[in-house]
Amino acid sequence: MRYRPILPAAAGALAVVHVAGILTAVSLLRQAELAALLLLSVYALTARPPARPWAVPVALTALVADAWATMPAESADRGWQVLRPGAADPTLGFVTGLRLSWAALVFVLVLLLTVRWREARPSRPALAGTVLAAVLVTGYAAVRLVEIQRAVRDAQPDLAVTAAVLAPLTLALGALVLAALLTGRRQRLAAGGATLLALVALTYLDAALALTQLPSYLERGTVFTAAFQGTERLPALGPAVVAAVELSAYLLLVVGVSARQAVPAGPGRRSYR
Repeated sequence: MRYRPILPAAAGALAVVHVAGILTAVSLLRQAELAALLLLSVYALTARPPARPWAVPVALTALVADAWATMPAESADRGWQVLRPGAADPTLGFVTGLRLSWAALVFVLVLLLTVRWREARPSRPALAGTVLAAVLVTGYAAVRLVEIQRAVRDAQPDLAVTAAVLAPLTLALGALVLAALLTGRRQRLAAGGATLLALVALTYLDAALALTQLPSYLERGTVFTAAFQGTERLPALGPAVVAAVELSAYLLLVVGVSARQAVPAGPGRRSYR
């Protein structure tokens, strides 16, 4: 297909429109994120890899469904909503973490379960880096849990706080494993996207913990969420940065996994798989 190389560029342009809409709080194109993911799906469908050509498109289905469900409402549909204080919901943190992470988690799990990994042989430095990153991610979650449980020991059950990090932490660790396997297949572009997705998962972790009735000094997170706090001029800087990193991760993953790799086929010849 002659137009196939244009699809990732068009998806990237739509992603920029989506991020700009979040940053300015003006819906420039409501369907921008959905259209970007659909273009990536078409790109993956036309890649035609020899083994399981449906794997990446099926993985993208969850992202497309989530983009459809979270599409900004039209201006005519917007209105005021009155919220009244009530009893704290101990499941709110878990539900928020799951709502933020489920599509990306399905995407990562489908790739892990369907892509053929027999030829994936990560080098020792790559394995060491993955183990170190997993330890740092788990340590970050553990530090946040200990800090929060000490502060809200009487206000929030320990189980509710722990449950809030389950989905984002699973996403982060799964993305790191995916990055290691992709590195072993020499798909470094896709491995970089998986690494970015692990960073996005940590912002989801902080967002889920922020809804477990935390004291004000703990709501901003310790590293990731606090780094992207908005300003008076750009109140939605944090969500815009997270959306930009997340869409960049999907773009790198789809393009990197769908690219045809050249492999030796004999003296003076190359074949592609």
